[in-house]
Amino acid sequence: MLASNSLYYIYLIIHWVISLYSWIIFLWAIMSWLPINFSSKFLYWLNWIVEPFIDIFRRFIPTFAGIDFSPIIAILVLQFANRGLSLIFVQLLQ
Repeated sequence: MLASNSLYYIYLIIHWVISLYSWIIFLWAIMSWLPINFSSKFLYWLNWIVEPFIDIFRRFIPTFAGIDFSPIIAILVLQFANRGLSLIFVQLLQ
């Protein structure tokens, strides 16, 4: 019983982190469309958090007509990973 509770809480933490990171990527993508000074500390921090993960997808996905689709693909990959982890944890908790 204790092991299943621990696994459940581990799953909740991982799920929460993946969801939060997806929202951070979404916020970063929206902020990149706005004419904002990117020298602020918040935007510097946001860029520092998101850019390494987005750069993985930028290597393989070219921009089309000046539109960068890498944030969308990154969020989709995170959501697929979240779904896969939920299936794994459901199997472990049974």
